[in-house]
Amino acid sequence: MSNNVVRYNNGLNGVALRTFSPVDMDLFWSICSKMKRKNTNQEVFSFDEIREISKYSQRGTEIFSADIIRMADRLGGLAFYFEDEHTWERLNLFQRFLVDKDKETLTVKVNEQFEFILNSIGTNFTRFELENMTKLTSSYSKELYRQLMAHVDKKSRKGAWFIRVEDFKDRLAVPNSYRMTDIDRQIFKMAHKEFTTPDENGIQIFSSFKVEKVKARKGNKIQSFKIYFEEPKNFKVPLDNWLEK
Repeated sequence: MSNNVVRYNNGLNGVALRTFSPVDMDLFWSICSKMKRKNTNQEVFSFDEIREISKYSQRGTEIFSADIIRMADRLGGLAFYFEDEHTWERLNLFQRFLVDKDKETLTVKVNEQFEFILNSIGTNFTRFELENMTKLTSSYSKELYRQLMAHVDKKSRKGAWFIRVEDFKDRLAVPNSYRMTDIDRQIFKMAHKEFTTPDENGIQIFSSFKVEKVKARKGNKIQSFKIYFEEPKNFKVPLDNWLEK
């Protein structure tokens, strides 16, 4: 398992990235991993750095820079916001996002107002291995994975996510036209396969993954999901890694 870790404040889980392509997601989370604990410093990364940790397979600088720019355009269209009892503000996550095609570098600076997203320390955070994210091929599986990792217990490596169907659809940007059979086929069955199938090294993302559907008190309509999962027992992360990486 690589040492590339994504760690962010749970507030980011309210922003659905499902409209991103799988490549967009891999690039975005790779950049977030590199910007972790960088405060508001401006950082410069080579294209090769981002290619390597995102497992980017396409060749050629022009294609790579075009994919980075496309991801940035989509990122700019998302509703990142800060809200408390008194104010609401919409912001861009990155204050600067410069793609230098000649030098083959990416320059990134986190917005000062959103600095806490990638830098805050506490219990209210999501943490996952970037390598696991880049293994997943379905954008639904990628989104579901990071949502689940906000609900994993550090010691037991087990987790459970209880969520209403409508909230689940919002978090994963599921089309309103999707019936329960569509959610089963397009999301849960694919996720189960990707989460529990060992890779070429025999490593699973989750050793178990189960979805229970809870019906409303009246009628047969599914009201909520109870999603249970567990990381492999041979995958152990020291507590200091959880807090510091």
